[in-house]
Amino acid sequence: MSKEKKPYFNLQSILDSHDNPFVLIDESYTIVEANSAYCTYYDISPSEIVGSKCHMVHHKSELPCHCYGEECPMQRVMESGNKYEVSHVHHNREYHPECVSIKGFPIADEDGKRYLGEEIVQAVGMSDAVGKDSIQSMEARCIAQLLEEHHGHRRKVAEILKVSERTLYRKLVNYNLTKVGKRT
Repeated sequence: MSKEKKPYFNLQSILDSHDNPFVLIDESYTIVEANSAYCTYYDISPSEIVGSKCHMVHHKSELPCHCYGEECPMQRVMESGNKYEVSHVHHNREYHPECVSIKGFPIADEDGKRYLGEEIVQAVGMSDAVGKDSIQSMEARCIAQLLEEHHGHRRKVAEILKVSERTLYRKLVNYNLTKVGKRT
């Protein structure tokens, strides 16, 4: 009985089959491939993204997101070997924070090397149908969620959002969130 040869697929064409932004990240947090939806959404060329650290692109930080309190899909997927979904804060090309929902998938190559497939399934500003009021309410929900997760530690939340504590406080007042997550 002869073994049938498995078909070879072009990785880029598989990634581009996703409508949502999708990147492939190795265990050292290096982006090894990105689909065209990702490049379009972040207004970045494949040559600029491939080889970059995901935390530099998504968080504008030298350190991975888990080092400053964010739940990291990379850690969860690599530890469990299962897909994992998380709400997360990324920073867009203009350095504005946006709440995203990320689905992380374990992916292995033929040698068993493990990767994270990361799909951004929802983000503020991804749809032209999202208006200013919607963006503000999403930002308010994101800030409220972060305050709850970090037990009202505004300094930590400001650090995650990469804004000053003063800017965060202004947003809290603007969105009437001054009592959310307050420590008692």
